[in-house]
Amino acid sequence: MSIGTRLAIAFVLGLIAAVGVPQPKQAAPAFVIDGVSDDMKTKVADVAKALRSASPAERAIWASVWEKAAVVVAGDAVTTEVVFTDTRSLRGFTVLSLDIAWRRLGGVKPGQHPGLREAVEKAMTGVVGLDVKPVDADLRRAYGEACRAIAWAGYGNGG
Repeated sequence: MSIGTRLAIAFVLGLIAAVGVPQPKQAAPAFVIDGVSDDMKTKVADVAKALRSASPAERAIWASVWEKAAVVVAGDAVTTEVVFTDTRSLRGFTVLSLDIAWRRLGGVKPGQHPGLREAVEKAMTGVVGLDVKPVDADLRRAYGEACRAIAWAGYGNGG
């Protein structure tokens, strides 16, 4: 590449940095969470109620955390060493994920949304149960659907 070409590229990049690149004006994309059955929507109705007072930023963090939890657990089946061997490890992962993302990164204080913890526990107990049992493909699928439903409810759906 010649010096002239390099100078031209540097000039254009400098101009873009100084002026900025015009961005087309468009509406923010709709937040869509797929794969939530009517049955799961009913199970997470209390989650939606508990998050009615949440800010849009809190709702976005909430939905993102739960969607990512579903992805992590679903992907556990494709590794050579399975991490979620039983429901205790699944519950521990869920609690840790929420503590780090929702409370520490999101800055949401415990009890800020009354009834939320109980609503999530009720929805998850309906899927995971209270007994310690091995995590299999069916439980991973059900956990993922529950996570997506909790994300769906938190984003303002159903409430």
